[in-house]
Amino acid sequence: MRKFLTLLVLTCALAAPAAASAEPSAKALALTRRMVAAMHMQETMVPMLRNMMSQQADAIAASQKGLNDKQKVMLREAVRDSMEDVFDGGFMQQLMDRLTPAYAEVYSEEELQAMVDFYESPVGQSILRKMPQLGSIASKSVAELLPKIQAEMVAKMSKRMEAIKAAGN
Repeated sequence: MRKFLTLLVLTCALAAPAAASAEPSAKALALTRRMVAAMHMQETMVPMLRNMMSQQADAIAASQKGLNDKQKVMLREAVRDSMEDVFDGGFMQQLMDRLTPAYAEVYSEEELQAMVDFYESPVGQSILRKMPQLGSIASKSVAELLPKIQAEMVAKMSKRMEAIKAAGN
């Protein structure tokens, strides 16, 4: 155990300098801001996040077995209202403030410039306009596949739980 901990500490110490990256350049940050603007990222992400959070609200309400239908509707509304408060409270700006340096750290200036060139082009804008359509198709596909996947997961987990319980005997 002592050797393992020593190895773990050494690995972390050696990996730390590699994990710590330099601050992104001003040019990289500027390119990232142009890319975010060209992609209409806030406008694109808000409906997607609202849809995901709405589905989450439905799942939360559905999981509350002790509530009647009226109470579940009230709970869904309360969760959705809370989510809207988050959006109205500047969530997207906070998210963009965090993502901008992340993009600038992950991608090189050359890569960022290529993305800016693409997303600012007519073809890039056309593709971005079509993304919500593709997102709807993808969401529908996931919704159709989810029950089967969940059933398979439950079956596999049941088998694993049986094996875990048997191992305890």
